[in-house]
Amino acid sequence: MKKRLFKTLALVIVLSVVFSCVACSYAATPIIITGTNGKGDTQSIAHENFAEALNATGNFEAVAMVSSEMGSTDDVLEQALAGAGVVAATDPARLASYVPEFGILMMPYMFDSYDEIDTLLETELYAQWKQALYDKGLVLLTNNGITGFRNYVTNKEIVKPEDLAGLKIRTMGSAIAVNSVNAMGAIATALNQAEAYNAIQTKVVDGGEWQIPTIYSLRMYEVCKNISRTNHFLLTCSVVCGRAWYDTLTEEQQQQLEELAVQEYGKTKEMVIEYENKYLEEMEAMGVKVTEPDIDAFREATAFLYEDPATTGGVDFLALRDELYAQMGIER
Repeated sequence: MKKRLFKTLALVIVLSVVFSCVACSYAATPIIITGTNGKGDTQSIAHENFAEALNATGNFEAVAMVSSEMGSTDDVLEQALAGAGVVAATDPARLASYVPEFGILMMPYMFDSYDEIDTLLETELYAQWKQALYDKGLVLLTNNGITGFRNYVTNKEIVKPEDLAGLKIRTMGSAIAVNSVNAMGAIATALNQAEAYNAIQTKVVDGGEWQIPTIYSLRMYEVCKNISRTNHFLLTCSVVCGRAWYDTLTEEQQQQLEELAVQEYGKTKEMVIEYENKYLEEMEAMGVKVTEPDIDAFREATAFLYEDPATTGGVDFLALRDELYAQMGIER
């Protein structure tokens, strides 16, 4: 409680400084765009580009704060719900605690390629989820940011699920993430991203699972020497702000906020592909081994989760998957 109170007070102080500075010389609306990934991560680059695009309108005074500078994603979501002028970069699995159906986007092996996500924003289901989140106090600005497929990062070569047996693996603190990592054979351990490097270094955990740009930006190659390209989740960036703050904006500002979010985060797919190749080459040159595992074995190990109420929140994910595929034009 003390830790959360400290972070809340820190955010209030930062916002107060930003707001007071802006008031001196601008009529623009202050906004802080936050993320937990490190500098150089494609998502962090998108945050910075989004801030620049907003500032170019003259209607916003935006700053991007990455590398968990504003605390964990949950901390920032809490502030957004309380009415602060912050944008949080979260994910579908975390937002499933508000709208369970939305979590299907983060289910293991839901998508096989980055291209498959292209039509998501045009579907009726996405519009329904967006409205449902709004009713819960969150405005979903976009979910077209590609952060990347997630992979295991350990000091042991992981080829099949059995290789994860007994390994404590850092993952995100959502039912979908925890249950999926457990189903693949590991011992899922939910930790804030800012704590992960030290936890691996001190052997509190045996590794983690991240997308390639994040593995690089967090410098995980310094404490882990194997990357297993299981591609088990496609992590997309759910960009949200609080409804209470959003409703204070002018109609023009609301339109700019949403349109520029779609525009800037929509550029991440090509960016991720470019940086994945670049960062993998650099990490291999530093002695990291990249393993191509038996993906079918991992897919089979997690298939039952689509019928697991503890993972789906009681939603029929099998039927929902078929409906979403049909709306997105995905054939299976």
